[in-house]
This record gives sequence, C-alpha cells and structure tokens, in this order.
Amino acid sequence: MPTAEWVFEHGVPGSLILLGLVIALAFTIFSAWKYLPRAMVGGMLIGIRFLFLAVLFWVLLLPAKKSSITEVVKPRFIVLLDTSGSMTMTADQEPAYKDRWEAAKAVLQTPGMKRLTSQCLVEVYPFQNDLLTPVNLDQVSELATDGKSSRINLALNRLFERLRGQSIAGVLVLTDGIDTSEKKETWAEASWPSPMYVAQLENPGEVEEHPDMRVDNVDTPHRAIVGWDTQMTVTIAGKGGKGEPFPVILLKDGKEAEKIAVQLPAEGGSRDVQFKLNHPKVGVENYLVKIPILPDEVQTNDNEMTLAVEVLDAKNRVLFLEDVPRFESKHFSRALFSNKDITPLAFFQMPNRQNPATKEWIAYGDQQGLSFDLSPEQLRLNKIIILGDFDADALSPEHCRTILEFVEKGGSLILLGGHKLWGENGIAKTDLSKLLPFTRAGAPAMEGKFNVQWTSEGRAHPALANNKEMPQELPPVLSVFTGAKLTGGAFALANAQTDSGEEPILVSRIYGQGKVLAVLTDSLWRWQMQPGTEKPYPKFWRQILQWMSPSETEMDKYFLELFTDAGTISVGDPAILQARLAIPPSETRKNWKVTCQVRTPTDRTIPLAMQGKTIQVSGGSEIPGYVTEFVPEEPGNYQAIASVEIDGKTIQSAPCLFAVRATSQEMMLQPINEKVLKALARSSGGRYGNAQEISSALQNLTVNERRERKLEYQSMWHSPFWIGLLILILTVEWFMRKMKNMS
Repeated sequence: MPTAEWVFEHGVPGSLILLGLVIALAFTIFSAWKYLPRAMVGGMLIGIRFLFLAVLFWVLLLPAKKSSITEVVKPRFIVLLDTSGSMTMTADQEPAYKDRWEAAKAVLQTPGMKRLTSQCLVEVYPFQNDLLTPVNLDQVSELATDGKSSRINLALNRLFERLRGQSIAGVLVLTDGIDTSEKKETWAEASWPSPMYVAQLENPGEVEEHPDMRVDNVDTPHRAIVGWDTQMTVTIAGKGGKGEPFPVILLKDGKEAEKIAVQLPAEGGSRDVQFKLNHPKVGVENYLVKIPILPDEVQTNDNEMTLAVEVLDAKNRVLFLEDVPRFESKHFSRALFSNKDITPLAFFQMPNRQNPATKEWIAYGDQQGLSFDLSPEQLRLNKIIILGDFDADALSPEHCRTILEFVEKGGSLILLGGHKLWGENGIAKTDLSKLLPFTRAGAPAMEGKFNVQWTSEGRAHPALANNKEMPQELPPVLSVFTGAKLTGGAFALANAQTDSGEEPILVSRIYGQGKVLAVLTDSLWRWQMQPGTEKPYPKFWRQILQWMSPSETEMDKYFLELFTDAGTISVGDPAILQARLAIPPSETRKNWKVTCQVRTPTDRTIPLAMQGKTIQVSGGSEIPGYVTEFVPEEPGNYQAIASVEIDGKTIQSAPCLFAVRATSQEMMLQPINEKVLKALARSSGGRYGNAQEISSALQNLTVNERRERKLEYQSMWHSPFWIGLLILILTVEWFMRKMKNMS
C-alpha cells in the first residue's frame, strides 16, 4: 500500500515567511481600519485580501507530497528464436512437425511457457545474421524465416550485453545449433550468465547418402610479414567417402603449391589439415583450397574456397632510388640490405631493353621483378626515401609534388647526391628546391683529400650523441660540393676541411613534419674502406636511418582502420565492414564523411557510404566508429579500402581483405548440431531436451519476484490551480474596487 507524507521544500527559514505574513496582515488591518468604509463591501475586501495572503503563504512554503510505493517487479524470461533459412528444413526421417520452425512454435505453446507468461515478462528476440528487434509472443507467427546465415554465438553475446544488470529467470533457445560463422564448436562451452533451456527441434540423425566433401573453413592470418612463414588450417568435413583417402589441393596464384591426402571416418566427420605458407615478397597472394569432386557427389559448389593474404614489410620501410649505379650507391645499397632494422627496396634507372633511348626502373637484388612508378600509393608504404644522383629531367613535376607531400606529412628524405643532383641542372631546378637545407650555385665538386670533423651540432645530435660506436675522428673524403649556404633552421652535422675553409658535407633540416638530410659529397663510401675492423660507414648510416625513421604517429596525425566481422562469408551473406578513426587526444571528433571502396574479384569498384555508429572491439568495450554493409554477388577475393577527408587531406585505411565462397552452409540439409545445443545447456546450468522435457523444466522453474520501493514527489504548489487562484483573487478584488470607485 502506498504511504504519503507532506514535506515543505522552502529554502528561506519558515520563521521569516511567518514574520512576513504577520507584517502583511498587520498592514492590511491597519489600511482597512483607516481607509475602508464601515460597510459590507469593506468586510468583503478585507476578507479577499486575507484569502490572498493565506494562499500566498501556502505557495511560499513550497509544499509537496512524498509517496512511497512498493511495486512487484517480474523477472524477464527471454526466448532466443532462430529465423534463418535452415529452420525451414528438417533432417528427421520421421518428423513430428513439418520443419524446425513449426517445432519451435510448438514449444512456445507448451504449458511450461504458458505458466511463465503469467509470472515473467516474456520477450522474444529473433536472430539470424545478427540479433534483431524483440517482439511479443503473439507476433512470432508474423516473423519470416529468410535469414541467409545463423550466428548463434554473436546473438547470445549481444543479448546478454544488452540485458546486462537485469534480472533474467532464464533463456529458451530455439535453434538447430548450426552457426555458419564459427570456425569451431568450442564457443558453446563458454560461461553464460543465465541458464539456457535448449529445445531439441528434431530427432538427431543422418542425412542420406550421396558422398559430400566440403571445405568447411580456412583459417590463416590475412596479413603476413615478408620472409616469415605462416600456417593455414583448413577444416575439411563431409560424409559418404567410405573411409577412403581423397586429396586436398592448395593453389597459390593459380599454381599448385601443395597436396595432402585426407581420410574421414566412414560415418562422416571433420578434420583439420595444415598447410605451411611461404611469403617471399611483398604483395597480395591469392590462395585456392580445392577438393576434387568425388564420384556421385551432388553438392559440389562447396568443394573449394578462396582467400587472399596481404604480405607486408616487417620493419621500417626504406626506398632507395638511383640513376645508373656508382660507387656510392653500390656501397650504400650493401649497407641498407645488411641493416636488420629496416626493410629496404632499391630501384635503379637503366636503359630500357626494348627502347634503349628511354629508361626503366630495375629492382635491386632479391626484389627483382617488382614494378615502381613513384606514385603516392607506393610512397606512403615507406618511411624514408633516398634520392640518388638524378638531374632535373629525371623527376617530373608530379614526382616532385609527390615527394614534397610525402615529407610534409612526416616522411624523411635523404639526398645522396652527386654531380647530377648538385649540378647546374640538378635538384635546384625542380620544386624540390623548397625543401633544400641550403642554397648553392651548381658548381662541380672540389676534388682532393679532405679531413672531416663533427660539428658541435653533430656531436649533440640525437642520432650521434652518446654513441660509443661512432668514432671521434672521421675518415677523409675525396670530393666536396662547396659553396653551400645554410638556410634558416638548417644545421651541419659534419664539415670538411678545405683550403678555402670549412665546408658542410652533411646538412639537415625539418620540412613540414618531415626530416631532410643532404650529403654534399659523392665519396662518403670511402669510410667503408677505412683500415681495421671499425667501419664507420655502416654504423653512421644505421644511426641516421634510425633517427630519420618516423613513428606511425609522426607519419599520420590520423589513423583509419577498416575490418570485417568475418574473414570468409558466402555469396548473398552480408559483409559488415567497420571502420574506426583514431584522432589526436587534443582534438574533438567531428562529423566526418567516411566512405569505402570495395573491389570485386572481377575488378569492379563499388562505392559505399559508411554511417557513424558505436562499434564493439575486443574485450567488449565500445568505441565510436563507422559501419556499412555489402552483399557480395560473386565468389572470390574482395578488397575494401576506407577513406576520409580531414582538413583537405585524404586519410586511407590499409586494404581489408575477405573471401566469399560460392554457397552458404545455411541451406545445406544437415541434422541439428546436438553437440552445440547440449554444450549450451550444460555450460549455462540449464536443460536440453525435447518439447515435453523443456516444458516440464519450465514449469518447475523457480521465479523470484522482486519488490522495489519507489519514492514519488508531487508538488502541491507549482500547479495551474494555485497560480490561477492567486490571479483570480486579485482580479475579484480589483473588480470590486472599480465597482465602488475605490483606489
């Protein structure tokens, strides 16, 4: 029963309000005695004034009514209902119902469920590819069983996340147990927060009898490191093979890479097969796992599965571009490729074999065969660019703009010059002159033997300071490009001693967010020829490259990541593409427009708009992100890239790869997965059984009602009645005074 009490919420002390009332009453009595006529109208006016003051006093006390109400709160009982396409089938040889869907609806009509509807708040959560909007029991018949995939594990996790902290008496699970997205069945053994009552929708059994082998799943990292081996686990499943071995073939880029003989039990089953993948070079590798079609096999479009692996560099990526090879570039290349802290790519310009009047890029060493076009897409994969001895004609305006933008965004540039780069028709004639740390006329190099010393800035430089490996005395060089006058913000690391004085040979500066280092000699390689075991040449370059290698946050102020909810899906199943944009902590997230480009196996490009939405990441936490959905129409390997424009600059994600198989396991006739269904009931402390057994368990389910005490406040002064009454009293008094010509 509700109980109520009066409370007064006035902030001013009640004694002051009462004192004000007394003063007002005294003033009213005095005024009436002195000015009002001794007649009926005078008595009525003073009575109206007293009534006004009484109502005003009541309002000033701010009265309220506090009520205490005790309510009985019923616990929730949840029905998790599978609406995927496999629910329209049955593998039962003697079915009690037409299909699993009819069996599920029959469970909802059992006495146990009817009892719970009177004692609990019953909600039905349908699911297929994802958890859907809950409905009432009487709306179940209106649901369509048209889902193209079942994701039981996802639906359960979403369900318990949504109902976290609420009282749940139990969960009735109506599904066939076939999760088309999970690689293994161990997910059902998790610790679930509420007991699950799992109904057996058909008698478990076997579907006859044609041989059927399929590639159930392929599990391998979709990104690998160049030079590292990875493992591919292929799950082969099927039946009807009479226990005889059959081959599983792995093709890489269309060529057979490995073949393994597999044998399944005569009664059917599954087995994992291991392949070892080698990744010798950077790029995208396309794989196909294939089972040859068996005699009399009917279901054949699930005998193969494709996927792609993107091979990335392991460490800091360094790009070295050089004209025809020279002594400096030969020794520098050796220093690069012996440095275990970087992953170098080197390209030389050589006469074109088909048209000797032109030049082409030739990859150095074991990277032969790589193509290069100095595009922004290729440059952004690197952290440092080294330009060798080019003249102005070798670098187009587009190339120069690309390099300038690379350095402005945080990349590093080393100018390993020679007589071309520092000559009259060299880099100073291009747009790259903007980032040079000096000005200089294009005079030829001074030749001789010149001692080299560190400058004070060089000794204190972060790349060289406190480095015991760097010698205090440096070997001489045989050439110096003299006459360099340092620009603002530039400093020399080392000077050469010439007859005309000191000349800088190593000059550095900051340009935009990047770093620039210019080498004003083409004989630094002489340091490699120093007698003894202490070779300063590779040590110097190792330290310089380490200092010039920017971190990821220096390269990109913003970072955009794109990923899918599943690495392998089927034709017609939706691929959920999710992106997250990392921004500096000091900035406020804005309403940026994020888009996504999907490239299909037939090289079509499909643009998609991504919507802002909270997404879940590992550990169950939620972050702001962007989501879009894509339904593939053809099997094969797909690539997606997300992009966003911020402050006039386009930020792109790394490619996101996913594979699409020709058919979904959802509509393949197979018996219920009793192993998963029993595991769900066992690990949650619930019950597994047929409709009658589940009904009996629900009838015996203890339902604990909870009583909650609520306090309700009802303001008794802040209402139209009291405000209207005050206005009415004043209006009546004013009207009576006017009628009697009283002021």
